[in-house]
Amino acid sequence: MKINFQTSRLLIKEISSDMTLSDPASELTSESSAFLIQLMALLTPAVVNHLPANFQQLNSLAAAEHWLDEMLTQSRVCRVDATDTGLMMGLVFMYIADDQTAHIGYLLGEQYWKKGYGSELLTGVIEFARDQLQWRKLIAGVDINNQASTKLLLKLGFTQQAITEQSVIFYEYLLDS
Repeated sequence: MKINFQTSRLLIKEISSDMTLSDPASELTSESSAFLIQLMALLTPAVVNHLPANFQQLNSLAAAEHWLDEMLTQSRVCRVDATDTGLMMGLVFMYIADDQTAHIGYLLGEQYWKKGYGSELLTGVIEFARDQLQWRKLIAGVDINNQASTKLLLKLGFTQQAITEQSVIFYEYLLDS
């Protein structure tokens, strides 16, 4: 099942692998190029500050395309768009560990911070995962210095599980409780 759902202000739609090319001899379509340009604009230094190294330095269409190809092989990736303007606001990543557990990640562009979008997005993810996908558990890993995401996860009912050697804190949300 494709991941597609809507909240009051957000449209979350799974990105398909045809947004990128596996054949380097092919040319990007105008739609793919436009998406990759939006992606590069979204991943500003402030947005990727607490994210893994592979999120850094996406400063060309080729680098953005390679990054997206890599992300799509590792997880399901969804774009987050504003329902009123259609502009891309962020991304959600879901790595399916097994039939009942998914590791999630998310990011929003700087201009959307502190406006309730993160809470709305994750509430939508929780509801969709429980009601449509029948997952039982969500796990989110957050850099120990990312206080905004830590506060958001705790506010929504995630519980802290462990801190890794790489300074990542894991939070868990049980969907069937």
